[in-house]
Amino acid sequence: MALVDLHLHSKASTETGNWFLKNALLPESYTNPEDAYQKAKRLGMDFVTLTDHDTIAGVLEIAHHPDAFMSVEVTTRFPEDGTPLHVLCWNITEADFLAIDAARADVYVLVDLLEQRDITHALAHPLFRIGADLTPSHLERCLLLFPIWEGRNGARSRDGNTTAVRIAKSATPEFLGKLAEKHGLTPRRPEQRSLTAGSDDHGLLDAAATYTETPPAATVDELLQHIRMGSTTLRGQHGSTAALSHAMIGLAIKAATERNSCPVPQQLRGLVGEMLEYPLPDDDVELDDDDELHESGEEQTSGLDDRIRADKEVRRAWRQTYRIPEGPERSHARLKIAATWAQRELLAEVVAPTDGVGGIARMGHSIGLLFGAMTLAAPYLTSAGYHAAEARHARLINSEFFGDDPLSVAPPRALMLTDTFGELNGVAGTMRRLAERAPALDLPLTVVAAGDRAAQKPGLITLKPLITLPVPAYQDENLTLGFPSMVELMDVIEESGAQIIHAASPGPMGLAGMLAARVLGLPFAVTHSTQLARYTLALTGDRLAAEAVRAASTWLYRQADLVFAPTAMIAEGLTHEGIDAGKIRIFGRGVDTQRFAPTHRSWFARRTMTGGADAVVVLAVARLSEEKRIDRLIDAVNLIARDGHPVRLAIVGDGPARAALAAKLEHSPHRLLGPMTGPRLAAVYASADVFCLPSVSETLGQVALEAQASGLPTVVPLETALAEQVIDGVTGSHAQSGSVEDMAAALLPIVTNAELRQRMSDAARAAMVSRPTWDDIFKLLASDYADLQSGADQAPNGRRRSIESGVM
Repeated sequence: MALVDLHLHSKASTETGNWFLKNALLPESYTNPEDAYQKAKRLGMDFVTLTDHDTIAGVLEIAHHPDAFMSVEVTTRFPEDGTPLHVLCWNITEADFLAIDAARADVYVLVDLLEQRDITHALAHPLFRIGADLTPSHLERCLLLFPIWEGRNGARSRDGNTTAVRIAKSATPEFLGKLAEKHGLTPRRPEQRSLTAGSDDHGLLDAAATYTETPPAATVDELLQHIRMGSTTLRGQHGSTAALSHAMIGLAIKAATERNSCPVPQQLRGLVGEMLEYPLPDDDVELDDDDELHESGEEQTSGLDDRIRADKEVRRAWRQTYRIPEGPERSHARLKIAATWAQRELLAEVVAPTDGVGGIARMGHSIGLLFGAMTLAAPYLTSAGYHAAEARHARLINSEFFGDDPLSVAPPRALMLTDTFGELNGVAGTMRRLAERAPALDLPLTVVAAGDRAAQKPGLITLKPLITLPVPAYQDENLTLGFPSMVELMDVIEESGAQIIHAASPGPMGLAGMLAARVLGLPFAVTHSTQLARYTLALTGDRLAAEAVRAASTWLYRQADLVFAPTAMIAEGLTHEGIDAGKIRIFGRGVDTQRFAPTHRSWFARRTMTGGADAVVVLAVARLSEEKRIDRLIDAVNLIARDGHPVRLAIVGDGPARAALAAKLEHSPHRLLGPMTGPRLAAVYASADVFCLPSVSETLGQVALEAQASGLPTVVPLETALAEQVIDGVTGSHAQSGSVEDMAAALLPIVTNAELRQRMSDAARAAMVSRPTWDDIFKLLASDYADLQSGADQAPNGRRRSIESGVM
């Protein structure tokens, strides 16, 4: 076989028409032609060429190699409307180039010249929008003008490449005949149709990562003959966010270095230069009057080296890159590791203790660090947005050409981003179950959570956060919020092919998801999982802080295309906050009626709760924090006990209020059992008599469902989301409020009447058995996703309008 990268650039590519690069005085490439040649050969290319923009200056520098040939990427235009396109012209002479340069203003004149001179040529990146969109009409004319199309371009998205190949393969003689009649053009070589591949690399990182394979060829003429006859196989990678962003980072570093302002720390220049395949200079050693090294420089060097060596996860990830063969994939993996590490270091310093330094100086320092972290993420966000726009354009062209959309055939793929997964709370429990059941139900949905280390398995992706911070005002060091790396999140979204981003909670993961969705133009959904404003008021007593949290949460919900509420009460409340009722859906909860059932009743669990006493057991299962109002439940049960009724309270859970509750229960017959899960928790449910939770801040109350499935009459405050889970007088009782007196009044009849307890127990169990299962709930969620995607497809160009039709 013969291998060749048919689309490769060097530093001679300066006339690209890119206004930004031109005015920033940045070339598109700093690649030396000889370096490009040597890398292509190292990676196994049998022939090498350079296709610089409208110049052969670069390729002339390697023309002395016997396996190199001269080529050019020509910028031409449709004379009717000035729409530009690029044409690859291979194995030309200097005389050919002069003629091509003179003819390139008009694509029809250019093609005639190339045919007359028998120059093998191809339409480059057919769907790439150079300045204006290539419409279906343009592409139809391109089918008539160009027998050879570039089907795989290493800088363009998979969607764009795939659509280009599909259009090129539609050029049957019959179809070309119809197009010829429509456009008044004669098809060029209709019997010879071919596809090629090239890296379109400008920074050496991805040179020869995308290439064309042909049958064996001893000469360039034989190679090109294979290409003209269509004897080609497209090999290598499509474009990606990482590749484009790393090219941008490399270009910026190279440009700064060329201007004697290298932004990379001295200690890392050799390493970064190796990754970029561009040598970065060593600074001259700065000397003082005594010709000794400045101590500050030594300390800075030592500190940086020590931090890198101390980061075991980075060292482990770096070692793993040695398993990747030398080439672009290894370089990109290392650049990603480096960028993520740098972001983490900058943000860690922002939140580090101040050592007494504060005020404006500290604020300015922190702002500078935050700006640095954002600067590292900016190329990834920009690249991701660019590739997403190109993919949407490709889908639009595909739809106009063929009348279908490959993505609309199957259910949309979604990512559910959650700030809580391993903790003991309702949201985390739902996320764990969703991650477990999605693969089994064949749902195209993956949960993305923050964790101690990066990991991936069916249904779940765990990202190690850049930094973790405690939840404000929540006095529990075990409960933290992880701030994800946008670099890693963008990679996950791209690799998964996600079409919908869903925030399970309005924390850092949810906010990152919203940003990603907006950058990528994807539909964004959010679940109202926690009444944050109520929590804030309960925890801080500060109404101003609670109102600020309320405003921030409402703002996030207004950004969403769909808002999921766990109950009808929460849905109604969202409308009162100004959320459009038309975009609110109910995402309820199921209950596992086998895991939680009266059959799990246990003598041991019963004795643990009663201490052997003959008493009615009231059970509470909750996170032990102030907003759950467990202290009020203790007082309510004590009121009943003072009237001589044998009653015991058992509390399951853990949290910042545990110590205070333990002190309150000291010298009482009630039991604080600590956290429980699995069979132990199921046994405790089944072995109690009544369940009660006085909280007024729940959004659903999963524990109320589990209790009723276990056959427990359930008492909750009226006019709360919890109340929706209990049928008053049938499966339990609604207290008039969460006050001590009202909770005691609601509990008393059930505690004192065994016949009523049994009747309610049977009804509670029956209600939960007839409730939709978890699988039913998750399938309904997937159906809502399909509706959301359908609405997005009806919008012009997806959720994000093109620049021409936008308002910014």
